[in-house]
Amino acid sequence: MAASARSTSSGVFRMLGVRRTAEGWRCGTEVAVQPLMRRQNPASLIILSAAALLGFAATTRAVARRQSVEADSEAREALQSLRTEVVDQGARGAGPIGKEWLHAPVSGVLSLLLWTRGAGGVQACVPLLASCTSELLNRLVEARLHIRAVPPGHPEKGKPSYPSGHAMETTAVALASAYALSRERLISAPAAFAVAVVLSVVSSAGRLFLDRHWLSDAVGGTLLGLSTAAACAAVYESSAT
Repeated sequence: MAASARSTSSGVFRMLGVRRTAEGWRCGTEVAVQPLMRRQNPASLIILSAAALLGFAATTRAVARRQSVEADSEAREALQSLRTEVVDQGARGAGPIGKEWLHAPVSGVLSLLLWTRGAGGVQACVPLLASCTSELLNRLVEARLHIRAVPPGHPEKGKPSYPSGHAMETTAVALASAYALSRERLISAPAAFAVAVVLSVVSSAGRLFLDRHWLSDAVGGTLLGLSTAAACAAVYESSAT
């Protein structure tokens, strides 16, 4: 049985691409995703941040001019028709993901992990930087962008709807953390960014299903979150030695 167990575990390791080297255990995906693990040009990350910011500006313009009303209404009608008790429970459970009282301590733990694993001070602080920056941005746009009311299902009728703070903060923190963790090779890039994308989608979808935001709110928030994450990644690379 021992030989059979060793054979089975070896087969699983081979399937996952895990192997033992002189430096320790390594995952085969590191070879496949090597381009994503190398240092990126900070200028290219700034360009990505600027492009996402332009996308946010274009979405904001469309919302302010009420050009998204029809699409938002159709999307809301379709999503509300899919609501069940199970869907509502899942959406409510996903709510804390985009809240600062959750992502701030989590990003702090990730920054501490990066620092203890050898990342430089500025590089290690990237997750926490994304958390703080996105929260400040959310408060700023919430105070300034009163361009649309919330959907009918929102309990706070006077609250500004655009953009979705959940979408923005979750996207910013998740993508910036994924970038830093993968660059420090604490996790493979595909795994890190897959988790980041899932968190962003789940957080945004939860607000849409609960009728707290319109679809374009989530799009605008996601674009602003992407812009923030790319800027934080540029900070990481600018401080790399």
